[in-house]
Amino acid sequence: MKKLLIAFVALAVLSVSALAFASEIRIKGSTTVDPAMKKLVSVYQAAHPGVNFSISATGSGDGAKAIINKTANIGMMSRDMKPAEIKKCQALGFEPIQFVIALDCLVPIVHPSNPVNALTTAQLKNIYQDKIGDWKDVGGPKGMIALFSRETNSGTYEVWHKKVMKKEDEFDLVSRMPSNAAMAAKISGNKKGIGYVGLGFLNPKIKALTVNGIKATVATGKDGSYPLSRGLNLYTGGQPTGETKAFIDFVMSSAGQKIIAEVGFVPII
Repeated sequence: MKKLLIAFVALAVLSVSALAFASEIRIKGSTTVDPAMKKLVSVYQAAHPGVNFSISATGSGDGAKAIINKTANIGMMSRDMKPAEIKKCQALGFEPIQFVIALDCLVPIVHPSNPVNALTTAQLKNIYQDKIGDWKDVGGPKGMIALFSRETNSGTYEVWHKKVMKKEDEFDLVSRMPSNAAMAAKISGNKKGIGYVGLGFLNPKIKALTVNGIKATVATGKDGSYPLSRGLNLYTGGQPTGETKAFIDFVMSSAGQKIIAEVGFVPII
């Protein structure tokens, strides 16, 4: 009985030790980066079963907050950190380190039944300010344009706000979507709607529009000719170390970049 008790205690100690030394990488932020991140994590964990991950995708703004507040090892962001966010990090004694892991195109989308195929950035701005309110004014059928945009803590919204809206406000009655997936689903069911998603979220149930005559593709995203191209980022608080560094190295490797391409974004190598 005594030997059995000793063996049980020894096993318990070993189990606790294993948990103590198990690595956990906490990742928070962008819903755009999220699908790629989940696939990257799945492949990485298969080769490194001792590493645990937690992923929370609620927007790029939350990715920045998580780095500032040190509640995550990695912040996913579909925009660059703002100067004010960088200053908060510096005030806390560390520099935020940026890793551009992919390129992306922000793509205006409509229902496949909509005959409109192309818009300019000027037209998009006027549509989202309700200066153009009917599809017939841009070559479509008569009918009110239903506006869908992203929530304001989204990095996707930030890029749209800067590159399309020129930092001016959208129309008050725009409906806000919490993610790229939600946006795609909404437009696929609304024949009068217009929205926008990242390149990796295009599917046959929605139609991508050209912008200023240029189609969003891997090639136009990579060479920068598409007017709404952007980088997708991971941020860390200071230079990453240990398993966090090993995971980011994997993301930036040819194997990681192959996964980036598989989910529909533009690899950087």
